[in-house]
Amino acid sequence: MKPNDPGNSFVLWSMVSVGILSISVASILIRMADAPALSIAAFRVGLAAVLLAPYFFLWHDRKQDRWNGKTMLLTTLSGGFLAGHFIFWIHSLTLTSVASSVTLVSMTPLFVALFSSICLKEKASQQVIRGILITLVGSILVAGTDFTFSKDALRGDILAIMGALMAAGYLLSGRFVRRSLGLTAYIFAVYTAAALILLVCCLLTDTPLMGFSQRTYLFLLLLAVIPQLIGHSTFNWALKFLSATVVAVLILGEPIGATILAFVFFGESVSGFKAIGLITLGTGILLCSLALTPSGKESA
Repeated sequence: MKPNDPGNSFVLWSMVSVGILSISVASILIRMADAPALSIAAFRVGLAAVLLAPYFFLWHDRKQDRWNGKTMLLTTLSGGFLAGHFIFWIHSLTLTSVASSVTLVSMTPLFVALFSSICLKEKASQQVIRGILITLVGSILVAGTDFTFSKDALRGDILAIMGALMAAGYLLSGRFVRRSLGLTAYIFAVYTAAALILLVCCLLTDTPLMGFSQRTYLFLLLLAVIPQLIGHSTFNWALKFLSATVVAVLILGEPIGATILAFVFFGESVSGFKAIGLITLGTGILLCSLALTPSGKESA
C-alpha cells in the first residue's frame, strides 16, 4: 500500500481529523461575525465557490470527471440539499430551543443509514448502528434540558428534522456522485448551486449582504476557507472511501471540537452533564470508526 493511498488508514483518519477540526471552527467564526445567519451561510458557500473557481477553470483535470444527465441532476440536488440544510436549521433556531434543534439535527446519521440501504444498497453494520444510537444519546446530553413545548417550538422541531433530512440528502448525493466526479468538480458545482439558492433566499427575505464591518468580512472569508473549503471538502473527499452513514457520524465530532475551541477562545466552562454527553458522543464516533477496515469499508 502506497503512503499516499487514500485507503491507507493513517491518511484517511488524518484527513478526517483535519475535517472535524476545521468544521469545529465554524461556531467560533459565526459568533465573531456580526451578520444575519442567512447572510453568513450565503457568504460561506459563495466565497468558497469563488475561491475554487480559478483552480477549477484553469488547472482542474477534467479527464477524471464523467458527467452525464444523472450526475448533473444529483450534483445540483446536492447543492440544494446543502442550502436547504442551512435554511431549515437556521430558521428552526428562531422557533425552538437550541437543545431541541441540535438534538433533532443530530438525527442525520439515522436518516443516512436508512436511505443508504434503500438507495445505495449500503447496509450499515450492527456496530455502526450501535455507534449511531450512542452518538444520538450523546447529542441529547450535550444539548441539555433546555427543551420547550409550544406551537412555535413544534414548528421549529419539524424544521430541525427537515434540516437533518437535507443534510442526509447532501451526503447521500455526494456518495453517489463522487463515484463519477473528482473532488474539485463536485464541490465547485455543489457550493455554487448552494450559494445561488441562498443568494435568492437572501434577496426574497431582504436579508442584507452588504454594509458589514471589515472585521465581519474577514470572519466570513475565514468561514469559507476553513469550515467550508477545508472541512466540508474533506468530508466530501471521504465520501469516495467511506459510506455516507459513517461520514454523517464523523461530522458529529464537531460539537467536541467546538467545545474545546470555545473553552480556549472564550473561556466557556463545560458542565459535568455536558462533559458526559461529549464523552458519550465521542464513544459513539469511535465505535463507528472501529467498525471499518483499513480500506474504509465496514466490517461485518
